[in-house]
Amino acid sequence: MAGGRRARVTVPGHHHGHFALLLHAHLPFVRHPEHPRHLEEHWLFEAVTDVYLPLLGLLRAAVARGSRFRLTLSLSPTLLCMLADPLLAGRYLDYLDRLARLAGRLTGDPRSEPGRRSLACFYGERLERLRAFYLDELGGDLIAAFAALEASGLVELMTTAATHGYLPLLRSQPTAVRAQLRVARDHFRATFGHAPEGLWLPECGYYPGLEHAVAQAGYRYLVLDAHGLQQASPPPRHGVYAPCTAGETGKAIAVFGRDPDSAQALWCPTTGYPGHPLYREYHWDPGYEGDSDLLADFLPPGVKAAPTGLKFHRVTGRTDAKAPYEPAAALDQAERDAQRFVAARRRLLGSLSFTARPPIIVAPYDAELFGHWWFEGPAFIDALIRCLDTARDMQPVTLGEHLHRHGTAGEIRPATSSWGEQGYNGAWLRPDMGWVYLQLHQAAGELAALVNGRQQMPDRDGASRLLRQAARSLLLAQSSDWTFHLGRGAGSDYCESRLRDQLARFRFLAGALRGGRIRDEQLAALERMDNLFPDLDLRHFGCTSQGG
Repeated sequence: MAGGRRARVTVPGHHHGHFALLLHAHLPFVRHPEHPRHLEEHWLFEAVTDVYLPLLGLLRAAVARGSRFRLTLSLSPTLLCMLADPLLAGRYLDYLDRLARLAGRLTGDPRSEPGRRSLACFYGERLERLRAFYLDELGGDLIAAFAALEASGLVELMTTAATHGYLPLLRSQPTAVRAQLRVARDHFRATFGHAPEGLWLPECGYYPGLEHAVAQAGYRYLVLDAHGLQQASPPPRHGVYAPCTAGETGKAIAVFGRDPDSAQALWCPTTGYPGHPLYREYHWDPGYEGDSDLLADFLPPGVKAAPTGLKFHRVTGRTDAKAPYEPAAALDQAERDAQRFVAARRRLLGSLSFTARPPIIVAPYDAELFGHWWFEGPAFIDALIRCLDTARDMQPVTLGEHLHRHGTAGEIRPATSSWGEQGYNGAWLRPDMGWVYLQLHQAAGELAALVNGRQQMPDRDGASRLLRQAARSLLLAQSSDWTFHLGRGAGSDYCESRLRDQLARFRFLAGALRGGRIRDEQLAALERMDNLFPDLDLRHFGCTSQGG
C-alpha cells in the first residue's frame, strides 16, 4: 500500500488569499475476532459507507476534471490499521449485504407508506453503487486510493497520535507523549512510503512545551484551535490567518490556527448548516422502532435496537413531528450552503490586508461530520470544490504547500487549548475520571522501566514479544475516545469496558514480564485481538529513547 511522496504542486499567485480545508479522519481501534459479529464494529462500516467512499469518489472526480482544489487529510493510525485488516474487510462486505437486505425488506414492506418505501429503494440503489465502487474501482483498498490522491497532488496526507491519546493529560509521563507521536510517524511511513510533515493534535489538545516533543518526533507543523494562537505570547500579528513558529531553534515547529468563523458555519447547533430543516435527521432511525423481526438479520445476535443508517425523516425543526426526507431538495440545499460558505470566506479574505504574505483561512473538521452526522456533507464538499474552482480570488492550498511557499509569520508561545467544550481539558477529565489518568501514568512508567531493563539483555522467553503486546495494550488504553464518551450515555458502557480491558491486559502482560507465567496460546490470542502496529519500535517507550 506504500505510495510515492506527493508531487509538489506550484499554484498560481494569489489575489486575496488562501483557503485550506482540513479533514481529520479518525476512529478508535475496534476489532473483535472473538465474536462473529460485533455492534461497535459498525462504527467503521458506517464511516466507510457514509464518509470515506463518498469522499474518495468526489475527490477522484475532481482529479479527473483537472480541479485546482487542494485538501489536507489526516488519517489516524488506528483507522489505517482497521482499513488494512482482512478480517474487517470481509466483515464490511457482510455488513453491506445485510444492510442491502434490510433496505430490500423495507422497500417491499406493504405496511409502509409509499414515501418510506421510495426512500428505502433510494438507499438500496445507493448501497449497490457504493459496493460496486468499493470492489470494482478501488479493489477494496481504500488506503491505496488515498495514496493515489496524494500522488496526484490534490491531497496532502498527515497523521495524528498513534491511538489518538489526549496529550495534555498524558504529559505527566513524557514517554507516553513521545510514544504516541513516534509510533504514529513510523506507521505512516510504513504505510505510505514517506514520513508525514503534519501532525493533527488529537482534539487539538495543546500544552506549552508540546511543540518540542512534536519537533523531535520529526513533524514540521500542527494545528491549534483559535484561542491557542489568539492567547499566545506575544499575540500573533496576523491572528489565526498566518502560521507562526513555536519552540526553540532546532526544536521549532509551525503552528496554524483554526478559523472560528468557518467552524461556526458548520458546527454551531443553532445556526450551522447541518441543522437546516431540509437536511436528513440523524437521530430518527428505524433501528430504534423495536421491530425485532425486521432487524434480526441486520443486528448482531443479542442486540435488540441500534441505528441502521437508513433514515426516513428530515430535520424539519425543533419539533418531534418530523417531515419525510426529500433527497433532491436536500442536495439543492447543500449546493446553496456551499455557495454561501465560499462567499463568506471570500468576504473575510477581502477584509484582511497583509503586505508580505497571503492570509490563509484554515478550516478543520472531523471527516465523519461529512456523511455520517451530516448526510449531505459529501455533496456540500463536492459543491464547495466546484465553487472554489471559479473563485479566482481564493486559492485552495494544503497546509504544507502554504508553509513551503510562505513560511511563518513570527515566533510565539501558544496558549493551552483544545477544541473541546470550554476549550481546555474538561471534556476528557471530569470529576469521576481521575482514576483513568492515574492508572495510565503508572502503566507508562512501568512499561518504560520494563523496556529499559530489557534493552541490554538477551531476548529470553520472548520478552520483546511480550513487551510489544503490553505497549499495544497501553496505547489502546490511552485513546481519547474512551474518556470522551465515559458517562455520556450511548456507548459509554462499551468505552469504559474497552478502557478497563486494555489496562487489565497491560497488567497481565507486565506481570508475565516480571516473572509471572503466560501460555503461548494466551499471548497469541491477545496478539490476534489487538493486532495493530506490527513493527512497533520499543525504543519509543523507554526513558532513554532517542529514536529518530
